[in-house]
Amino acid sequence: MYMDVPSETSVNLKKLRITLSMGGLLILSFIGIDLLLLPEVLHQAYYISRLGMQFPFLLTLYLLTFLSNYNALHKHVLWLGVLGITYANFWLLVQCWTQAGLVFAWEGTLLYGLFGMFILRINFIYSLMYAVLSLVGFAWIIIHYPMYGELGSIKFGFLLCGFAVSLVGVKQKESGFKRFQQVNKKLLYLNQIDPLTELYNRGAMEQNFQRMLSIAARTNTRISVFIVDLDNFKDFNDGYGHLRGDDVIQLQAQILRQIFNRETDMVARFGGEEFVVVSLGNTTAESEAQAARVLEAWQQNNVAHGKGKGQRIVSCSIGLINTEVDKSTEKERLFEMADRALYEAKNRGRARYVSAISCELAPA
Repeated sequence: MYMDVPSETSVNLKKLRITLSMGGLLILSFIGIDLLLLPEVLHQAYYISRLGMQFPFLLTLYLLTFLSNYNALHKHVLWLGVLGITYANFWLLVQCWTQAGLVFAWEGTLLYGLFGMFILRINFIYSLMYAVLSLVGFAWIIIHYPMYGELGSIKFGFLLCGFAVSLVGVKQKESGFKRFQQVNKKLLYLNQIDPLTELYNRGAMEQNFQRMLSIAARTNTRISVFIVDLDNFKDFNDGYGHLRGDDVIQLQAQILRQIFNRETDMVARFGGEEFVVVSLGNTTAESEAQAARVLEAWQQNNVAHGKGKGQRIVSCSIGLINTEVDKSTEKERLFEMADRALYEAKNRGRARYVSAISCELAPA
């Protein structure tokens, strides 16, 4: 089981739909004003540009957000939609000039770019592609239609500078967000991971335990809870020193990682020399076999103990519970049953596992 980390490709679809809706309302709101300024001969071309081109582009983007795989399409379709809206405006520029000799406002090109880069948050690569293709389209208009006269190159330069500054801003924004993600990921790691063993710590275990319990109840899957405790660890620590004690704790973590290595297994250091494992989808017999493998691993490692009340070699005791659960099952009850099974394993001489079912635990 892995930590939850923020996804770079995750899209807040609700916010995106609201933003696209606002963009559509802005397009519609300009219609009345623009029509007052345009001669009647251009009204049809204007309607085609706004309602026949720009608005359908925006509506298509909006409808695409309802696709189940939209996250994978997001960065590809968004910039194309904004580019389509921009070229619809270019078409209107040409129509105004050819039909009425009117120079229609070109500044919308830059506004569309700013909206896409900073409001819709198109990434740097696609923002660069958008800027280049927009400049190509605008340059083609200037070359083929002398609507701006000697000012054409100045207007092109202004648009070029505007896009250049915008791209610098997008790049800085992306770099800042990546640094934020790295810091956030590191903080999340430090908050969830035990530094000595690199396993989940107690807080992360509690959180993921509850999540796994909910999954087990929802999918009618059996859940296993193991509590693993090193035998007479204080005597070992006092006799051999804390550094050797840390080595033993790290070895216990390594053994558990090797045995419980599925996506549906969670291994955590509960505190001190105590560990917790939560696993989904095993039968009681399979869970007991895993516990036996943990005990066997310590026999094979043959780490000398013999200090205080310790046995000849380092060992551990395990209490486990494997059961079906429902929505009313509480993780505290499962943990209590596994803990009582561990207590029984200690009483029976340590270096063994005990299943809560075999203990015939009375209800709480």
